Amino acid sequence: MSIRRTAFTAAVLAVLSLVAPTAVVSASAASGPGTGPTFNSAFGGPAQRQKINNKILGAIRSTPRGETIRIMTWNYESPAATDALLAAQRRKVRVQVIIARGNARGNPSFTRLRTGLKNGNWKSRPTSWARSCSQSCRGRGGAAHAKFYLFTKSGSAKDVVIQGSANLTQAAANNQWNDIVTTHRAGPFTFFTRIFNQMSKDKPVRATYASQTFGTDRFAFFPGGRTAKNDPVLQLLNSVRCRGASNTKSGRTQLRILPDVVRGDRGMKLARKVKSLYANGCDIRMGYTVMGIDIGRMLSQPTRRGRVPLIHMVRDANGDRQFDQYFHMKAMTVIGNAGGKSNTRKVLNGAANWSDDSAKSDENFGIYNRPEMVGRYREHADYWMNRLRGANRAAASEMTARRSDVTSGRVTPDGLIFGTGPVDGVDVFANLEQD
Repeated sequence: MSIRRTAFTAAVLAVLSLVAPTAVVSASAASGPGTGPTFNSAFGGPAQRQKINNKILGAIRSTPRGETIRIMTWNYESPAATDALLAAQRRKVRVQVIIARGNARGNPSFTRLRTGLKNGNWKSRPTSWARSCSQSCRGRGGAAHAKFYLFTKSGSAKDVVIQGSANLTQAAANNQWNDIVTTHRAGPFTFFTRIFNQMSKDKPVRATYASQTFGTDRFAFFPGGRTAKNDPVLQLLNSVRCRGASNTKSGRTQLRILPDVVRGDRGMKLARKVKSLYANGCDIRMGYTVMGIDIGRMLSQPTRRGRVPLIHMVRDANGDRQFDQYFHMKAMTVIGNAGGKSNTRKVLNGAANWSDDSAKSDENFGIYNRPEMVGRYREHADYWMNRLRGANRAAASEMTARRSDVTSGRVTPDGLIFGTGPVDGVDVFANLEQD
């Protein structure tokens, strides 16, 4: 499988003074990484772009002697992280890193890390390493696509779990909008560590789908997702009732959906459910980066309430009709009537696109029933949906002019609209589904 690692790194960045109203709780190195969600912005200065990377680097640098760092990231390209991890090993921290094998080849940061950890192991305990998985680490086929970071201790914080959509790369900061959620809890830490240890063997396990609940939080892992029973996204959508919400002004259940990639049979199943919920009265806004043409046509057909509100969450900074920054989050908020409760507030985040590939890949999910966290995700989604709604006016104008042709199937929409590629002879979406 050919994988693009830095497809957009050389793109011209739009340096705009746009900062989403989603400030992260700060934490000193002594107290460890702050809990809750963290968002970066592909717009703005280094502080906004590097917010997630800096949090992970800070956690690495704050890990004391004798502790363990475990990192699972589909891609790894960070000289700073390599420096920090090798420095951690020198102070007798155990370091273990897994990435996708396609991204390990010809990767200077990963090669230096792998060699440095091997050479730096003290002979009595050769426990630090950097490895790669050929496909899914725990299944057959797919990819090692999960993104989570585990620290037995960082600063004074124990049992640290950081999970979300962010790879440990510069492209994740400069070309993407990403999210992570940090917790300091023994239960989730033990669960994630068990999955990591399975992944480290790069061998199929009998029960690839795993899910566990800890208080108000639930975490899950693919491979899986071929049935509603094993798909946290479909489970959450199926729990929704569009009327009778007691925590929204309209009484309608609100959904803000940011799936990144929507393709294949799984993408179609989830998109059809979204369309049905919209037709039944739910307050829905859906942002996407890449959408299969068949799904785009289906969603373009109006319901009795009109068309599902769609926003293309990308930025063509230099007007060449090939996007330079894009939303890489895979998140959804539900506020209203769901799961038999009229005042539900839930947010789902993680690494999984709405695609067939995701169902057979290593993926992480977090489902949180925390009102403050849900509010921050919803605010973040609405803010950027509003900012990016008119960001690509040429494409929007073309889409309006050609909507009837797209809907009827007489033409194929250009790649900037639905992610079909190629555009001007270049498929800018090649392998984006694996990102």
